[in-house]
Formats: sequence, C-alpha cells, structure tokens
Amino acid sequence: MTETILNPDKLSPEFWVWETNHESVWGVEGNPFFVVRNGEMRFHARRELDDDVEIIRYTDRLERFGITTDKELEAWLDKGDEYFHSAMNPWFEVWSANDTEYYSEPMFNAQEAKEFAIKLFAEFPDGIPS
Repeated sequence: MTETILNPDKLSPEFWVWETNHESVWGVEGNPFFVVRNGEMRFHARRELDDDVEIIRYTDRLERFGITTDKELEAWLDKGDEYFHSAMNPWFEVWSANDTEYYSEPMFNAQEAKEFAIKLFAEFPDGIPS
C-alpha cells in the first residue's frame, strides 16, 4: 500500500466524500491501523439569499461550488445557515485491519487521524490485542 500524501489545505473530511459508504483515506503497509472517512455529507448552500438552495453531498460538488480549502469551508460556514447549512457531516475514524470491531472516536482533521493511527501502531505494532 502506497501512503497517501495529505494536502495540508484539505484536511477536513468534507474533501474526502466520494460515496455514501466509508472510504479509505490513509494507510501505510505494515501498519494495521488506517484512517477512513465515515458518515455522509449534506450541505444546503446558496451564494445569495434569493438563489435556489443547492444540495451538496460529494467533494466534487463542494469544489464546483467554489469551496476548495479548509479555510474556504470555514468561511462559508461562518456566513450562517441561511447561506450554508450543514445538515449531515462526515468524519474520520481510525480502524484496525486485524480487529474489525475496533474504531476510534470521530475526528475532523485528516492529519490528526493519521497521527493517531501512527501512535496506535507504536503502542500496538501487531494491532489491538484480542
């Protein structure tokens, strides 16, 4: 498995949504812990108050709307619900390849999730003990 290089401008889970199921985000060969994006995304968005509301569920639609970085996403969220409302949000989890019952608490930054997976590997190099 080739390690995914994370874009420091796109660490929010909203930039990892390409389907409704979970999706692998980061992993590296030899580490039984890996990061997935889980949850679904649904934004109700409009540029002006008299515009029709757009429903945004996937990263490509988010980027076509003009939101291409974490900072831009935060700025739109700060505009208020009448412009940009999150009805459903995605998140990251760290999962264990050898224990399908293990998953971490939700996280909202890909770099932090990656670091947590690396920390778990340092503590449990063979995965979560049974």
